[in-house]
Amino acid sequence: MAAKLSKAKRPKRRWIGFSFPPSVNSRSELESLFTQTFPENTHFRIYDAHFSGSDVVTQSRAFQSIEEDVGIGIVCVNLTDFEVFRDGFSQHAAESGLLSLSSSGKIRLIRQRLGLPKPRKK
Repeated sequence: MAAKLSKAKRPKRRWIGFSFPPSVNSRSELESLFTQTFPENTHFRIYDAHFSGSDVVTQSRAFQSIEEDVGIGIVCVNLTDFEVFRDGFSQHAAESGLLSLSSSGKIRLIRQRLGLPKPRKK
């Protein structure tokens, strides 16, 4: 068994807080929207997905002063793909309904900026 990679040798990543259309009602639909919007060779993982109409989204929209009915989520991307995702969010926002709200190297900061709760451990 190989030794665990040190923190310095692990791939670097960025977290992006985003909003998505209210028509998306499941995690699989959201992943499908990402695969349609961004190139195939990019890596992403959706961490938080709060769908339109939930109490969490209602509180987050009030916290951020967002008027539209949207869902809110957090996606993790590799640092090497970060620019592709940033450009994709700005170029395809009208078509896909995905809109970047915040980005950081720490998920804690994204949750804080979006007013999202830390998920409970199972």
